[in-house]
Amino acid sequence: MAENQDGQERTEEASAKKLADAKKKGQVPRSKELSTMMVTVAGALTLLATGGQLGQTMMDLMRHGLSPEGLLTPTEDLGGEFMSQLGQGLISIWPLLLVAIIATILSSVALGGWTFSLSVKPERLDPIKGFAKLFSLRSLGELAKSILKMSVIGLAAYILLRNTEADILLLGLQSADTAIASSASLLAWFFLLVSLPLILIAAIDVPWQMFNYKKELKMTRQEVRDEHKESDGRPEVKAKLREMQQAAASRRMMEKVPDADVIITNPTHFSVALKYDEARMSAPKLVAKGADHIAARIREVAGEHDVPIVECPRLARAVYASVELDQEIPGGLYLAVAQILTYVYQLRSWESMGGEQPDIPQPEIDDQFLKDLL
Repeated sequence: MAENQDGQERTEEASAKKLADAKKKGQVPRSKELSTMMVTVAGALTLLATGGQLGQTMMDLMRHGLSPEGLLTPTEDLGGEFMSQLGQGLISIWPLLLVAIIATILSSVALGGWTFSLSVKPERLDPIKGFAKLFSLRSLGELAKSILKMSVIGLAAYILLRNTEADILLLGLQSADTAIASSASLLAWFFLLVSLPLILIAAIDVPWQMFNYKKELKMTRQEVRDEHKESDGRPEVKAKLREMQQAAASRRMMEKVPDADVIITNPTHFSVALKYDEARMSAPKLVAKGADHIAARIREVAGEHDVPIVECPRLARAVYASVELDQEIPGGLYLAVAQILTYVYQLRSWESMGGEQPDIPQPEIDDQFLKDLL
């Protein structure tokens, strides 16, 4: 069982976060055998499809190079002639090069997905650790895999040579053009058939690489707990975030106090701010509430903006306990709140016109609205 530096066994599968972090670092499953197989088989199939044209082009280049005109090319023209022949040769093999590039890319993306990383690990440059890896289990596994690969390919090549021995010997009895065409065809088929065993090797290597990859990324139970704690948020961080959120909510609430129609207080422990717009609201709405120092701050802001403050202990406590911010008051408190708003309107009229000062109402409040505070 794999262990970490603290001696704890890695028994848990890698989490999605660890897999994503490993991919960012370029640590993804890769199979050299899969890449070799795809490039080899794709190249062989391309040779079979385009081999005739490629062989003809090579024959034309050779014929031109060995012709009297080619052999008698002036010295000063040799550079240009060489570049011309080289260009024609590269143009003739571009399908093969393109297929090899595409096969290389697809073989990498198919197993580990697309990733690009320039990270350099200093420990990989350590010659002592590098020498130790030569005798690791992984190195022995790679050695065994290489021996198996060469054995399978060698056996396939031997069988093919035995079965095509007569065809190879017949090449010497054919004309040059026919022999070249026949040998090109034989080589293409030989290349394809010898590369087919690589499919079996890749089929074994891919699951093995995936197994090793998952094994290397396994986590201890402590690492899983630490990751969950980090992703869920550490308690002190969450507490700080809650504090910041509460402070922001308190600021937004205080900004609504100057627009309130009335502040109802306990008078010291609770304060609630109500607003009623007959055109837009079906009932008065609670725009701010608070206890103790927040209640004091609501009264302070209300005083700074001349918002009426009414002492009605039971109603203040009832609204505080039963109504949430930005919600309308429940039907059971309609009459009590209406009496307070009527008093506020009467008070404003008295302040502007004089007369008899209205008395502060003390409406009856059902205990059901106070159950959370009783």
